[in-house]
Amino acid sequence: MANDLREYEIPFVGLKQGVHHFNYELDDVFFGHFPESQVQQGKVFVDLALDKKERLFVLNFDVSGSISTDCDRCGQPFDLPIHGNYTIYVKLGDKREEDVDSEEVVWIPDSESILDISEMVYEFVHLSVPMLKAHPDKAGGVPGCDPEILKLLGQEEEGSQDEKGPDPDPRWDILNNLNIN
Repeated sequence: MANDLREYEIPFVGLKQGVHHFNYELDDVFFGHFPESQVQQGKVFVDLALDKKERLFVLNFDVSGSISTDCDRCGQPFDLPIHGNYTIYVKLGDKREEDVDSEEVVWIPDSESILDISEMVYEFVHLSVPMLKAHPDKAGGVPGCDPEILKLLGQEEEGSQDEKGPDPDPRWDILNNLNIN
């Protein structure tokens, strides 16, 4: 597996100070390396701007593309567009106490010569997926979901609202009459 993700390893020792650009195209093969991934299919592009300084790298990731997922509203599969920008700071040396809890700072030992970004890219794709995955609305605010399924869901909701629950316990009636200000 490590050899398959070799293109996500950046040999930073030979890079001059300044900004360097890297482009990656993620597909089903990339996501297949992470079996626990919520994303298994998609086409995602990652533009990385690596700003190399003396003992610090500033990595700016621009993630965009689309993933295959199921709609949370109607359950039907569709391609969901995603986009996100993320920054990570990579410092050379030993981890310091003030940076232990920082998620944006990654420490690598001075003895390292390669920076592996595959896990970072994987995480940023997942962070770019919205909480609610639903078909985008069509023109005029019409939902992009399957209308037949929405119709069935609407009938189910109406039915549950029309049904009355069990009769309330009469012992609670006296509490309903209390007026607390």
